[in-house]
Amino acid sequence: MFDLIARLVLRRGWLIVLGWIGVAVALGRYAPSWDSVSLDDDVRFFPPGSLSVAGQDLLERGFPEATDSTAVVAAERPDGPLSEEDLAFVGQLADRLRALIGPEHAIASVTDFRQRFMDAVLIGGSGEGGSGQAVLTVVGIDATYPSKQARLTVNVIEELLDALAPEVPDGLRLALTGSAVVGHDMNESSNQSIDTTTYATVALVIAILLAVYRSPLLALIPLVTIALSVFISLKGLPTLRWVPGLEFQVINVTKVFVIVVLFGAGTDYCLFLIARYREERAHGLSIPDALAVAIRQVGAALVASAGTVIVGLGMLWFSSFAKIQYSGPAIAASLAVALLAALTMAPVFLKWFGRAIDWPFRSSSSLAAAAPEVGSNGHPPRVPDRAEQALQGPWGRVANLVARRPATILAVSLLAMAPFAWRGTRVPSNYGQLADLPADAPSKVGAALIRQYFPIGELGPTSVLVASPEIDFRSEAGREAIATLSDHLEAMPEVARVRSLSQPLGEPLEETVRLSERERALPGFLRRPLEQARDALIERGYEAAEPVYVATHPVDPADEGHITRLDLLLAIDPFSEDGMNALDAIRAELDALTASGPLAGAEIGYAGATPMLYDLRASITVDERRMYVLVTLGVYAILVLLLRRPGISLYLIATVVLGYLATLGLTDLVFRSLHQGIDPWQGLDWKVGFFLFVILVAVGEDYNIFLMSRVIEEERGHGVVDGTRRAVAATGGIISSCGLIMAGTFGSMLTGRLLALRELGFALGFGVLLDTFLVRPVLVPAFIILLERFRPGRSRRQPQADRRESTSPTPTPVLRVDYGMASRDATRR
Repeated sequence: MFDLIARLVLRRGWLIVLGWIGVAVALGRYAPSWDSVSLDDDVRFFPPGSLSVAGQDLLERGFPEATDSTAVVAAERPDGPLSEEDLAFVGQLADRLRALIGPEHAIASVTDFRQRFMDAVLIGGSGEGGSGQAVLTVVGIDATYPSKQARLTVNVIEELLDALAPEVPDGLRLALTGSAVVGHDMNESSNQSIDTTTYATVALVIAILLAVYRSPLLALIPLVTIALSVFISLKGLPTLRWVPGLEFQVINVTKVFVIVVLFGAGTDYCLFLIARYREERAHGLSIPDALAVAIRQVGAALVASAGTVIVGLGMLWFSSFAKIQYSGPAIAASLAVALLAALTMAPVFLKWFGRAIDWPFRSSSSLAAAAPEVGSNGHPPRVPDRAEQALQGPWGRVANLVARRPATILAVSLLAMAPFAWRGTRVPSNYGQLADLPADAPSKVGAALIRQYFPIGELGPTSVLVASPEIDFRSEAGREAIATLSDHLEAMPEVARVRSLSQPLGEPLEETVRLSERERALPGFLRRPLEQARDALIERGYEAAEPVYVATHPVDPADEGHITRLDLLLAIDPFSEDGMNALDAIRAELDALTASGPLAGAEIGYAGATPMLYDLRASITVDERRMYVLVTLGVYAILVLLLRRPGISLYLIATVVLGYLATLGLTDLVFRSLHQGIDPWQGLDWKVGFFLFVILVAVGEDYNIFLMSRVIEEERGHGVVDGTRRAVAATGGIISSCGLIMAGTFGSMLTGRLLALRELGFALGFGVLLDTFLVRPVLVPAFIILLERFRPGRSRRQPQADRRESTSPTPTPVLRVDYGMASRDATRR
């Protein structure tokens, strides 16, 4: 296969480049845009039967016109009570919002303080005359909070607030928050992070390439190759939705991983190819011959390297959470595109630029190409062994130190990593979303305002759906059952307020409409009309609340009156880990209440932001355990297939896992120390531990494959100890350069606005550096040398030369992995 690629590059290079450009142009013209097809509605990505999926289905079944999320406009006068002018402006704002109701903007309802009895609910804080200091206007949105439609609706509300800004009374502060706004801010911050990460990635890659090559043309080759790969991947992935039967989904967050992984790993592939090409040129081969040798010798290495990462990412297909299930294969497919581009397009550019690639300097390759083929003694000049040269450099000194004291070096390294690895086993995962947002995010600013005057649960109420074919919730028995549920739930410390048919305003209707002490003291003939009026008002309250809290127009007429809804305002942040734990307590309470009595056997459903996060935690917990096993076994199988050494392959896996745990522990300590805010540190975002493991195991073994293949090659001629020493010295430069590029691209995520991306960028960058500069050059060779020293049957007094001859045959790898640092003698063989 690689012979064919080499011939095509040398004979039809222009056709290859035109083919790549043609694909890019076609996709740019006809492929759907990423934003038009990407999905972010988490509730649609959970496994069937999940808590929020079942709850959302029950909500839509009984209340087809119910809102799925809310946007809350909060108006506050920090220095005193709200004035008449303030309330007039808020009323005007509510009227403008109410004019937007309809399917065009997915706004289903607008609730403001002027509606009957709502002033007691929507006005908070102390003020003269009970006017309060803050007032809320609640906009019901017919879309789940992380969905694209909810984002568009929030954009419309923001535009309206901007238009009304000149009319805001002096001293009145407006804030926009609510579950839909949290989802909006998450996606906006994610999109901004993608942009900043892309710019930072490209800048870092350019800087590192210029530092490595000191040639703008040579740095341009991998940059153009991978940039085109990224463009084709991001345009090509949405077209997979057109493939019949594939049911592929495009996830918004996948974009940042495609950009970072391709610029990191793809650039590495180009570096290995260029390194081998320059070595062949340094040995005097012509440009076509050097390219042909480089492609043939490096091709297998790159396929093996990319295959390891692709297998690791491909295992994500077996996740239960569809966002991860689709993201892993998407990144893997994009990496395959980058691999193909590195093997076909980059060599063409090398051929076209020829000797000009070293401008403005003359490298050893150009000098060697101009050198005479015959020396002064009539024989070809001796080409020095590259490994011998490397032993004189910095990596040679590292290799010699490890070879002299492998046990000491290994013990010290493991002891240094152990505390951080131990910490890594105890890092909690954080599923909260407000903590992930930047401090200036509108929803976070608004949440802080609401927390001062209202229950924090106003950000995202949790809807409890109760369905029973045996009871009509409009009847007296049904109302009593709802009142019982409401009383028990409101008595829980985790619940601040319950809104239901029996208490639509958050307190029982009987308490809302009651006689004063003076009225109750009146004679019976005077009190009785007042009581009748009170009862009439209560009945009217039930009638007004029924369409909101009882299924009066369900999808199935058989459900009419048999499904009721209770909206719970939590006393704690509904987007936090504590909010999800509160849902556990609420479920246990409802299970006990519906175990017997009139609601025995009733179907219970949960909808809202907190149930969705609850399902996210449950899904990720299962997927993490599954991925730990599948990714590890998949990568281990690749290692055994390539190296044919099961024991060493197992050790390679163990070292990378140790590096993963140490990195996770250090990352937790770093961001814990940097944490600021009123809430205590909740742990690293769940994406850090999950993606760090998958990517670090795959990429870490990627570099180990290059090292071990060279060890196997060198030990055939120099024995295990000396061969390992030579392999570490020979591979140190190129693998370290690749590791720096990979770490730099991952580190570019530190420029993102979301805390989760910054945590993941730090973890991936540090993890790659740890693997590049400690695991690969120290832990792996030290173990190999110790394994040889204590190999059964090995005589300690046996001379070195004899030991080489008596060493048991080395298993031949399936793929001869050669990356551009092989000795010239080995190459010519």
